[in-house]
Amino acid sequence: MSLNYYFEEEENSREESLNNYKYLFTNYESKMPTLEEALNQIFKSVVFDEAKAKSLTDDIIGKCKQAIDPKFNAIKQKYKNISINDAYIICSYTCESYEGKYSPYKILNKNLVSNDRKQGVANISKYLYIFLKALRKLERYYPSEKNKYLYRCISHKVSLKEDPKNDKLIPYINGNQKTFWGFTSTSPNPKMTINFLGKKEQMKTGTIFTLGDDV
Repeated sequence: MSLNYYFEEEENSREESLNNYKYLFTNYESKMPTLEEALNQIFKSVVFDEAKAKSLTDDIIGKCKQAIDPKFNAIKQKYKNISINDAYIICSYTCESYEGKYSPYKILNKNLVSNDRKQGVANISKYLYIFLKALRKLERYYPSEKNKYLYRCISHKVSLKEDPKNDKLIPYINGNQKTFWGFTSTSPNPKMTINFLGKKEQMKTGTIFTLGDDV
């Protein structure tokens, strides 16, 4: 079973696909956006200020270089196809900006799960394009006997049954096909994901997803 984030107000939520927005990336095939251009695009979509967007862009790029440069030789040994620019791009997604609410991963995922996804994808098109290109150079994760599944925890409960009042609400029932629109962090170690559960008094609350071919 694959899983999905979507909004009840969406039209055609069952058929939605990133392929619907391929036209937004056409120009990037001949001229790949730089990380600076991509970050500047996403920051301008939220701060509407050229100087502030540049300040946020410089902050993230500086943090990426500080994190990657000393370790790039070791990274290159593990991931042969990765360039230093690819490493900067992947690192930038995880960086916290000096104003946390403007961190790239927050802006990216907010736009991907937006009610107006067409505008959302347009807001982040440069960054999304170079991020996906860089991610595809990483080795694909394959389950092993030791780690057969991936795990993800969220802080709230999900619907486990059909809702006759809302036919767009696709419940988490075995056999239903769902897609997470936002980038979804997972781990082969379930203990790593427990911190993402909510906490009510002394008890953990929320949902644990176990992801695998035979689930």
